[in-house]
Amino acid sequence: MSSTVPIEVDRRAILRAPQRAPEEESGERHLRLAQPPAPSRRRASLSPLVGSLAAVGVVLVILAVQLGLSIAVSQGAYEARALEVEQRDLSRVERVLSQNVDKLASPQNLAENAAALGMVQNAPPATMRLSDGAILGRLDASTTEARGNLVPNSTLESMPVVDAKGLLVDRDRAAAGASQKASTDAPVRWKGKLPAPNTH
Repeated sequence: MSSTVPIEVDRRAILRAPQRAPEEESGERHLRLAQPPAPSRRRASLSPLVGSLAAVGVVLVILAVQLGLSIAVSQGAYEARALEVEQRDLSRVERVLSQNVDKLASPQNLAENAAALGMVQNAPPATMRLSDGAILGRLDASTTEARGNLVPNSTLESMPVVDAKGLLVDRDRAAAGASQKASTDAPVRWKGKLPAPNTH
């Protein structure tokens, strides 16, 4: 087994190779000066002043962009804080309004409004059974005046009350008007049956 690789030689290329001069074969070299490169117009027109101005301009643009971004971020933070304050205020208003609704829906407030409107109260009410239409209780039961609150409620002092005309007035003014009316006019009691719709 042989480890040599056959090489093909192009004899024509060898024959066409330039012949060396006898001086070059002897080892003498001839030195000559290299031609200086032709100055390019691009390098000649680009001065150090223009390059430094371009670098300063790039730095200024970067700083301006960074300043604009920080202003935008801080403006967003101010808007978020304003919205948080507004949400806090609105939640407080909602809490106060829900408390007022609870006060107005209380049975004590409804009893005072009923008394201010002149409603009467049927002590033993009659009811009707829907399955067969039978009336349970007496329809000719006596009625009494609607009484105000027996237990005072201090949370209702700031809430308005409905007067006889159906308008909202201050509770103190309604109480003063009711006491003045009670002193001048005797209360009129309801006589007879309470009016009820005819269901049959």
